[in-house]
Amino acid sequence: RSGAEPRRRTLARSRPAPPRGRMLRAPATRLLRGGLVAACSGDGATGPRSDPPPGPDTETPFPLDRGDDGASTPGTYKGLWLRLTDNGAPNVTAVDGVIGLVCVGMSNANQECTAFIAAVRGAWANEVSAQVRVANCAVGSHAVERWMDPAYDPVLWDDCVARKLPAAGIRPEQVRVLWHKAADMNTTGPGGSRLPVYPDPASDYFTFQRNLSAFAARVKGKLPSVQAVYSSSRSYGGFSGSFARGEPLSYEEGHALNAWLADHASVDGVWYGWGAYLWAPACDTGVTNASGVCYERADYVDDGVHPSDAGRAKIARLVHERFRREAWYRR
Repeated sequence: RSGAEPRRRTLARSRPAPPRGRMLRAPATRLLRGGLVAACSGDGATGPRSDPPPGPDTETPFPLDRGDDGASTPGTYKGLWLRLTDNGAPNVTAVDGVIGLVCVGMSNANQECTAFIAAVRGAWANEVSAQVRVANCAVGSHAVERWMDPAYDPVLWDDCVARKLPAAGIRPEQVRVLWHKAADMNTTGPGGSRLPVYPDPASDYFTFQRNLSAFAARVKGKLPSVQAVYSSSRSYGGFSGSFARGEPLSYEEGHALNAWLADHASVDGVWYGWGAYLWAPACDTGVTNASGVCYERADYVDDGVHPSDAGRAKIARLVHERFRREAWYRR
C-alpha cells in the first residue's frame, strides 16, 4: 500500500486496565466518518482526522460512523472512538479488461450479495464500470472460522475458484477485489453460555480480531491476484431471539474490525479497509447511521437474523454506495 505506515493509537477515554499483552486503543489516525467523507475515493478528500471525536462516552451502542456529529451525540463507546478507520484508496487494476469482485462470508453475505449482483446487472448497470464482474462465493453456515480453516477449503475457496468464478466469467487471476462480510459464528461460551462484552478479554471482540488475522493470512495464498479486501461487519442484531447473534455482540464486532483495520492496512501486499458500514439501530430509536439507515423488524425474516427481501435490498444498496466512491467501480 502506498502512503504512510499505520501510526500507533491512543486511548480516547480513561478505561480499566487492558488485558495482559494487548492495548485497548482508540484509533487516532486514518479515521473518517463513514459514507460522508470521500477520503477513500480521493474526491474532495481532506485527509483523515487525528483529533478525538467531540461527544461524550457512552455504553449504549451508537453508530460507529457518527462520532463526529457534535458534542451533543456520543463520540466514544467504552473509550473506543466512533469514527471509521480510513486506510486510503487501494490501487485496483483490470486484467484483460476485467475486475473480478468476489463476495465471501456466511449466509447473510450470500443472500445480500445475490441481491447486489441482481441490481448491478439491472437497475445499477449504468452506474457500474463494464469491467466489473461479481461472483458470489459466500456460503451459508460458513463464517470467518470456516474460511480460515483448511478443512473447509473444498466447499469454500476451492469451490469458489473451480466453479463459481467461471460461472461469473472471471478467471482466478482476474480476482482483484473481495467484499468480506466478516462475522464470527462461534459466539457463545462453555455450554452455550453468554459471552462477556468488551472490554473483557474473553469477549467476542478479541476473538474476532484474532480470526480476522487468521483469515487475512490465507487470502493471498488462495487468490494470489487480489489487490483489495473491503470488509463489513454485521448489521443490527437486536431483533434476534438469541444472545449469540444479538446486541451488543453484533455492534462490538464492528469496533473490533475497526481497530483491526487500523493495525492492518496491508497484509501480504493486499489493501484492507472498510466496505459498507452496515450496522444501525432499530428505527424506533430515532437514530440512523451516517448513511441514513436504520432497521425495521420487516427487514428480517422470522429468526430476526437473516435479511428479508427488504433487508437484502437495503444492504445491497449500502454496498453499492460504498463502492461507488471508488474509481475502479464507477462507470
